Amino acid sequence: MQVTRFRQFFVSTLAGGVAASAMLLAPAAPVAASPGSSAKSTVVFEPLDIVLLGDSYSAGNGATNEAGQAETYGPTNCYRSKVNWAEKYAVAIRAKGIEVNLANHACSGGKAADIVTPRVMDVASDNTSTPFDVTTLAQADAYLAKRDLCNTQRFPDEEFWTYKATAVDAETIEYDCSRTLRPQVDFITPETDLVLFTMGGNDAGFSAIVTQCFILKDGNGCKGTIDAARAKLPAIQQLLLDDIDAIRDAGLREDAKIVQLGYPYLQTDNDYMAFGLPPYAAGDAVRTLIDEGTVALAEVATLANVGHSDQMTFVTGVKEAFAGHEPDATTPVGNRERWVNQVADGSNTSLWYHPNGLGQTAYAEVLIAGGDYGATPFTVVEEPVTTQFSAAPVKTTFARKQAVRIRTSVTLSDGSRPSGVVAVTARRPRTTQAQAVAPNGRNLFRLRGLKPGKHRIKAVYNHDEERTVVRSTVVVRRSGRN
Repeated sequence: MQVTRFRQFFVSTLAGGVAASAMLLAPAAPVAASPGSSAKSTVVFEPLDIVLLGDSYSAGNGATNEAGQAETYGPTNCYRSKVNWAEKYAVAIRAKGIEVNLANHACSGGKAADIVTPRVMDVASDNTSTPFDVTTLAQADAYLAKRDLCNTQRFPDEEFWTYKATAVDAETIEYDCSRTLRPQVDFITPETDLVLFTMGGNDAGFSAIVTQCFILKDGNGCKGTIDAARAKLPAIQQLLLDDIDAIRDAGLREDAKIVQLGYPYLQTDNDYMAFGLPPYAAGDAVRTLIDEGTVALAEVATLANVGHSDQMTFVTGVKEAFAGHEPDATTPVGNRERWVNQVADGSNTSLWYHPNGLGQTAYAEVLIAGGDYGATPFTVVEEPVTTQFSAAPVKTTFARKQAVRIRTSVTLSDGSRPSGVVAVTARRPRTTQAQAVAPNGRNLFRLRGLKPGKHRIKAVYNHDEERTVVRSTVVVRRSGRN
């Protein structure tokens, strides 16, 4: 089987004959038939397989449908949305007549390390009865791991539980169980055509920046978080480059594409000030940090593409698309035209400072402008299964009254064995002998009274539910003896 890339590919199955001849003359040897030229082709359109990785901006925190309802799914607290920007992008690609499979493995709160390492989501404490053969903490750990008591089995491909016994006596084991997400890179395969993600905000301290600058409005605290984030930018670049290497190591094809998007500003351009002596220009500081962060993220793509022929793209234009629609912390009402939730937009604080429904559409439009980024579906060209069919005499000469023994052989190029029948039709006298194809594909016929001439041998067999006919001819000649 050969692997290649096309938007469409042909699965060709042998449906025609092959021919060979073997003469009963010394030193005759079996002559294998060459593959026939008749074949059947089927056009198959492969889907574009998209995998979404990353943080809350990828998962879809804040996304709502036209009725203002959140449509979330997946592991608890990941807040994956059925109406986020990636889903809207997939709809646009489908509208072009391309089938799309989209798998969202992003999760709220995600950091660069979560691409490559398991992430503990939460820890619960519980207890269970102690079996008679458990007396130590180590034995209890092994027992708990085997029982897997906390596992809900809701998302077995994505989350698992680890256990730590905290106390054990003759009656009770007390323990903690940790719900853990598998590394996001585990969901990259050679079939992946396009990887989409946002990442880096949480590594820079997104939550702390929002809290200090826009919730507490503490000038000193805001400045401290921004200074810390700025200092982390080089390290974040390296973490993301490591993530890209891991994605490739997971099997991503060289012709597959990686697309990263940045973040919008978190405050309108209106000189917003946080409390302090003197007040701190928090709005300008946060916007400047996002400018610097955008430059750093764009450089990741440049560095990642060294030796990889523009495999990765950093999508510009997110900040510009949100211009005039950012939150505004200067008043409780905020920006009435905002596309990003701000403080008090709902009771779930995990949705604050994340794109709302309009913001998700804006993200999607920025992404859609780049088309499919050169991504094409993973496809397979299955070479036709060819047949080698041979017929040859066991002896090289024969007398008139002797039986002519003819050995046939059917083999398939993929190594499988045919099933069906082999039939020998003699012209003179007119007769046919048929046998089921032997398990090894080799059959022996014994025919008496054959006159000189050409006699046809035909094999009719089944392969992958396809009926195939192959033919051969033997020329019978006598040695001249009676």
